[in-house]
Amino acid sequence: MAELLKHKMEIATAIRRQIGAGVAMKVILDFIQQFKDAPSSMNGMYKTYRADIADARANLQEEMGSVVINAAKGGDWKAAELVLRSKAGWSPTQTVIEGEPEDETSDTGAIDDLLALLGKKKKEKEE
Repeated sequence: MAELLKHKMEIATAIRRQIGAGVAMKVILDFIQQFKDAPSSMNGMYKTYRADIADARANLQEEMGSVVINAAKGGDWKAAELVLRSKAGWSPTQTVIEGEPEDETSDTGAIDDLLALLGKKKKEKEE
């Protein structure tokens, strides 16, 4: 059975610092190999330092989110667009098509609706 790694504050601090600087997890894993008893795999690192990783990521996202939100509130259009896209589901290509409400008594099929959208008229059956 594999021996569980012990949480080391020195390694946790390095992981937190590097996540805060935006360093990739693979690079962090390589970097912490200099410490005694460092995990040698991503799984080991995540099992032992999961709370540190989650906390560091949350702090980074909070910090960066605040920067973007404040820039958006200050009138930065790019920041506002980013916030709208990521948090409000907005899209610049999304359009709302408004039209006259259809007569509820008319009963049309899918082909009739498609022809109407294409601007075509349905050929009448010849008797």
